[in-house]
Amino acid sequence: MAGKSCAGPCGASSVGPWSSTPAELARCARLLVERWRRPSSTIGRAEPRVDSTWADPTAVIEPGAQCIGNVWIGAGRTVDATQLMVGPDIMWDAPGQVPDPGDVHWLDLEPTERTEPLRPRSLPPIERVIKRAFDIVFALVALLLTLPIYPIVMLAIWLEDGRPFFFAHTRESLNAKDFPCLKFRSMRKDAESMKAELAALNQVDGPQFYIKDDPRLTRVGKFIRKVQIDELPQFLNVLVGHMSVVGPRPSPHKENQYCPGWREARLSVRPGVTGLWQVSRTRAADSDFQEWIRYDIEYVEKMSLWLDLNIIWRTVAMIVRSIKRS
Repeated sequence: MAGKSCAGPCGASSVGPWSSTPAELARCARLLVERWRRPSSTIGRAEPRVDSTWADPTAVIEPGAQCIGNVWIGAGRTVDATQLMVGPDIMWDAPGQVPDPGDVHWLDLEPTERTEPLRPRSLPPIERVIKRAFDIVFALVALLLTLPIYPIVMLAIWLEDGRPFFFAHTRESLNAKDFPCLKFRSMRKDAESMKAELAALNQVDGPQFYIKDDPRLTRVGKFIRKVQIDELPQFLNVLVGHMSVVGPRPSPHKENQYCPGWREARLSVRPGVTGLWQVSRTRAADSDFQEWIRYDIEYVEKMSLWLDLNIIWRTVAMIVRSIKRS
C-alpha cells in the first residue's frame, strides 16, 4: 500500500476521490479487486496464478494454499500451505517491498459496466453564451488593470535571469485540443533538465511534480508564484478561447492519461485560470492527485455560473491572504 492511494500487487496504485479514510480505502480496494479482472492489461508486473489470483513476480504461493475468488498478492509476500484466502481480498505489498510498477498502460484499463459513470453537466445554450461573454469581459478587465505590472515583472525577470520573460507549455483544452498555456517565467532556464535530478524530492502523488522550496525557482519566481502573478498572461488564453476564467486545471496530454474517466470529464470543458481544486486542495501528503481528480469531477458535475462566481471570490480571498503574508 502506498500512502492513501489504493495499491494492489505489483506496486500498482489506482487513485480515486473516495480514498481518504481507512474505511473508504478498504472499500476502494475491494471494488478494484472485484471489478478489475485483468490487471495485467495495465500493469506489467501483475502475473496470473491459480484461478482468479494475481500476484507480483516476487510473491510465493506454496503448494496446498487455497485462493478462492479474486485475490491479489503483493510483492514479497508468501501464502503458506495452510492458508486460505477468499476474495475479493488483497495481501498488501510487504513493508519496504513496493516495487516500481514500470510502464503502466492506463489507456488499456478495461471498462466495466458496473462502474458508475461520470455525469458532466452540460450548460444550457444561454448559460454557455453568458459564461463565454463573462470570460471575455473579465479577461479584458483583468488585463487592463494588471497591464502596469507587466513591465515591472519583466524587468525583474530580466535582471535576475535574462530572457525569455514568458513560458509557454503545451496543455490540452476543450476536446483535447493543444494550446500554449502562457505564464511569466518563474524558473531557471535549465529547469526542465533539473527535473530528473530532483525526482526523489517530489512531494505529491500522481503525475504532478511539486517541491515546497523548489530550487529551480528564481527569487522573482518565488514571489510571483506566491501571489499568483505568474498566471496573469493566461487571461490572453481566455480571450482567444483556449481557457475559461474558471475550470479544471490545464494539464498536458501525458498527465491526462492517468485516469481515463477523469480525463474525458475534464476535457469536456475549457480549463480555467482558477478552479475548485486550486481553492480547495490541502496539499496533504500522498493525496494531492486524488484531490485534483475529486475537485475536477465535482466541478464538471456541478458546473454553474454561481459556482464560478464563488470560486472567483475564494481565489481573490486566497490571493489577498498570500499578499498579506508576504
